[in-house]
Amino acid sequence: MPDNQIEEVKSRTDIVAVIGERIELKKAGRNFKSTCPFHGEKTPSFMVSPELQIFKCFGCGEAGDVFAFLEKYEGMEFGEALRYLAERAGIKLQRTQFGESSEKEKLIEINTQVVRFYNYLLLEHPVGAKALEYLEKQRGIKKETIKEFNLGFSPENSYALKKFLVDKKKFTPIDIEKAGIGIARGTNLYDRFNGRVIFPLFDHRGNPIGFAGRVLPWDKRETGKYINSPETPLYHKSSVLYGLNITRGFIKKKKVAIVVEGELDLISSWQAGIKNIVAIKGSALTEEQVKLLSRFAPKFILALDSDFAGDAASRRGIKVASDIGVEVKVAKITGYKDPDDAARGNIESYKKDLIGAEGVYDYFIDSVFSRINSESGAGKSKISKEIVPIIAEIADKIVQSHYANVIARKLGVPLEAVMEELGKIGVHSETGQPARIATQSVAGGARRELLEERFLTLAFQSDPKILLSKSTAGLITIPINKRLVEEYTKFDTKKAFSVTEFGEKLPAELFQGFSEMVLSDNQNLLENPDELNRELDLVEKELKIHTVKEKLKLLASQMRDTEENGDKEKLLKAQNDFNKLAKSLSGYEEEDGGGVILRDIE
Repeated sequence: MPDNQIEEVKSRTDIVAVIGERIELKKAGRNFKSTCPFHGEKTPSFMVSPELQIFKCFGCGEAGDVFAFLEKYEGMEFGEALRYLAERAGIKLQRTQFGESSEKEKLIEINTQVVRFYNYLLLEHPVGAKALEYLEKQRGIKKETIKEFNLGFSPENSYALKKFLVDKKKFTPIDIEKAGIGIARGTNLYDRFNGRVIFPLFDHRGNPIGFAGRVLPWDKRETGKYINSPETPLYHKSSVLYGLNITRGFIKKKKVAIVVEGELDLISSWQAGIKNIVAIKGSALTEEQVKLLSRFAPKFILALDSDFAGDAASRRGIKVASDIGVEVKVAKITGYKDPDDAARGNIESYKKDLIGAEGVYDYFIDSVFSRINSESGAGKSKISKEIVPIIAEIADKIVQSHYANVIARKLGVPLEAVMEELGKIGVHSETGQPARIATQSVAGGARRELLEERFLTLAFQSDPKILLSKSTAGLITIPINKRLVEEYTKFDTKKAFSVTEFGEKLPAELFQGFSEMVLSDNQNLLENPDELNRELDLVEKELKIHTVKEKLKLLASQMRDTEENGDKEKLLKAQNDFNKLAKSLSGYEEEDGGGVILRDIE
């Protein structure tokens, strides 16, 4: 792909728009900010610059351009991100010898063809007629729903798949096996899903990544009810949310995600009008699924078939959800064995159950107490061993204390006993908050570096012409910072300062430091000119104080050397210079009444 096309795509892409479609961005001066999507945090440290078209998280360090964001956030390869942005910008990319498909793209193409093939056999071919009748008449799935979810049918004879994929589409048996669809045996290809109704699995962007096959009632083979694609470069069961490619817009609008177990649970619910829904393909809500789903909704309602309270994987997922601020509730489906039956049997009752969902920790406690007799000492011990580790994982100590009270009351024991057991677990909340630099003493060199960076940051974000004034001459001494100031002196200072234009002219080794300065969040200062000027004056004075102290150290060393050599004239001159500097230092320190910078870095 020619470099000029990549640059054209970047120049016609707004990073703020791309990121803003995925996470909520708020204006922060000339930048935008949000909580970081790549690590858990409560105080926003993720910044996006529309002028430099870059992002950076000052918490975890993730940074880059729009391609880097899509690669990290969406799991795209560079080529995939380029095609996505080009299509979005209305740019037709040129093919070159470097444009051959990656393995991932090849597997997506195989899966795309297989989705169409299975769907055609179900809807259009006589071989799928009986399966279609089963879905429509016995499962109550309408034809438009079948088309919406691209349901299909795999015939019992594997020859059809080989004829279509190998003979007609020219894919190799090895690549088909890599996609998890077939099993290659020499020149033969065995269809992994033969004789089953097919549920194609898509990632949240709509790429087909795998398949699930459900056995039909008349199939007498000794085989599992469901089989799924094996782990492939595309398909990872722990991160798949069935239906999210179709339902994510509804989830985002409602700000609630209803989570069910199986494909039919989701499809029946969707068809009955419950659109903000996904299926996790099992009873365990994994960490990967939580992180993906939390992009679209701050609240989950679990409507799962089985009791997942004892499932360690589910508890880990729920803890992740709790730690990143997602509210998790559990709906108990009354009168029906699962959401599929409820959606087809009594949709109003089903909706009422969803509305009446209880908090997940209330559910955990109720589940444990319903299974174990709390009257006996042995029962109390079992309940304690099962429920206390769950409550110990709650990061919010007030919420944890509430549930400790609930458990103590239900067990009929003093609260102190429950708290003591919680203390034994030793679970500590991972807040992710860094230690405050204000409590640490900063070494001289590091302190000067902080002061210079602060001064340059405020200057470039407000009025860089400050850097040309006589009063600030000589204050910037660290080589890389001096080079940045020198680059600015070459810039046309007669016209308004353009962050974009200046950034484009910077050498690569200077751009990173400059971009971090531009992205730094100083919104409150920039909106208050008096505070901004006070801050600039304060940093300037601190730099002058630091400069004088460095000169005093040098003079003190020279005085010692001169005294040892017996050169009285040089010693007297050095003493006079020292006294003048000490007097100027005293003047600076008297002017300075202490302030934000002094408290932050001393």
